Amino acid sequence: MGEGATGLLPLASLPPTPDPACRTVPPRTARLLIAASAAVLIAVLGAALWWPRGEQRADLVRVAPVVPSTMATTTTTVPPPTAAPTTTTTTAPPMAPGRLRIPAIGVDAPIVPVGLNPDGSMEVPPATEVGWYEPGVRPASPAGSSVLAAHVDYAGQRGAFFDLRSLPEGSEVLVSDEAGTVHRFVVDARLQVDKDELPIDELFRVDGPPSLTLITCGGAFDRGARHYEDNIVVRASPAAA
Repeated sequence: MGEGATGLLPLASLPPTPDPACRTVPPRTARLLIAASAAVLIAVLGAALWWPRGEQRADLVRVAPVVPSTMATTTTTVPPPTAAPTTTTTTAPPMAPGRLRIPAIGVDAPIVPVGLNPDGSMEVPPATEVGWYEPGVRPASPAGSSVLAAHVDYAGQRGAFFDLRSLPEGSEVLVSDEAGTVHRFVVDARLQVDKDELPIDELFRVDGPPSLTLITCGGAFDRGARHYEDNIVVRASPAAA
């Protein structure tokens, strides 16, 4: 997500919605297309503030992994119940996410639920917010990939995910839900890939091992098309208890 673009990445069929997206249409009838950035063009002066020599590139940065053992172990801000929990045969669904913190790159931003624009692209909030794809998986779900997306830059501002490309493996990612419970994840994969070559089915899967997927734009900025050519994707798994 950057200045003036309309597509972040092409996404596969994800019930119960159609698509978010880029310029490429996936082979399925019901597809998801994620927005790469706002419809508002970043001012040239604003862009120059963030990108050295006016290049305006957002490439994945090679960084050494973080040693997980150095991270904090606090996983909740909610006090334990004073009475024994009632036994039940059903499990309540996890609560919606409310805030994202990534200490290693200074991210502390509200999470807002997003859906689809009229053109089938995924909505993306302003620079200081992170969008959670609400029709998909919640971050604390026992299975599937929960997707959070944010801008790398927007309307002359650094986006919430401006430094996502420099987040090392082993870093902690903290998602607070609406009740204040903090769900902790650890980064285990990071990649930069052309928007047309993203592993769509894997990024937005609704089953399999639980994971958190963070997405923003990357690579070179195409001023003619007004979008970045690549995506930066960071994957994180739930931290061990």
